[in-house]
Amino acid sequence: MTTFVLAFVSLALVLGIYAFVGLPFGTRWRRLAVSGFFALLLAGLFFGYSDMLGRPKSTRLEVLRSGDKEAKVIGSYILEGSGIYLWLQLPEVKEPRYYVLPWDEKTARSLQKAIEENAQTHGGGIVMRLPYEHSWEWRDPVFHPAPQPKLPDKGGAPPPVLYQAPEQDI
Repeated sequence: MTTFVLAFVSLALVLGIYAFVGLPFGTRWRRLAVSGFFALLLAGLFFGYSDMLGRPKSTRLEVLRSGDKEAKVIGSYILEGSGIYLWLQLPEVKEPRYYVLPWDEKTARSLQKAIEENAQTHGGGIVMRLPYEHSWEWRDPVFHPAPQPKLPDKGGAPPPVLYQAPEQDI
């Protein structure tokens, strides 16, 4: 079970307990009407939230990961006049996240320039610095190619094998 389903089931249980225990003084029909209302509310919330799971989240609404200093850009889609859609790999998070930046021509140009530089150099990816900066001063997100990945360490030559004749046994 995912955390989304667990949260939904726990909310349903809490509301159901409230409907039957919190309203004991109402008639049976009133309790059934309240329970039916909560059931419809839960169904609407479940389908609404499950639909929202596939949609991009605005970087302005991010509060849990606002301390991250940079994120790797896995994919991007620029829709002129609407927004800049980014698929980001956040540090210490296994799965990528889907975000949308408000449309800004300078930000779009910066992203396009970083994509071109990345393609011309080593192809190590694109990094976005300060993805969720919350301040009164508006600064454009900074995109740049990721630094060249470190090459694997060379093991060096194995130590030489010394032959010892049986008469050399000490």
